[in-house]
Amino acid sequence: MRRIGSNIRKKSSEERSHRLTKNIIEYTDTETPKNEYPKKIVSPTRASSCCTDDSRIDVGSIREVEGFKFCYRLCQECGHAVKYFYPSIESTSPALKAYRERQKYMLQ
Repeated sequence: MRRIGSNIRKKSSEERSHRLTKNIIEYTDTETPKNEYPKKIVSPTRASSCCTDDSRIDVGSIREVEGFKFCYRLCQECGHAVKYFYPSIESTSPALKAYRERQKYMLQ
């Protein structure tokens, strides 16, 4: 007799390093900007002149996927949203080390 759920395999770190992170931002010019974090953020398709680092606020908490930290930032004036990735510092994540190795050879 098999246990329920015994056929579910855990994903290896190699498979996880190639998965895409879900983007909750929907870019459209037909709807008004809305912040329904964590379900969805409706944003204009293009940034305006008001979209500076000073006018953007962090929405939600900082998240980390395979060593890369990010958050969603929203312009207070027009509602334009971006997924902001923080500059990475030293990390022990294998995915981050592999990414840095690939980038090192691409720059040469």
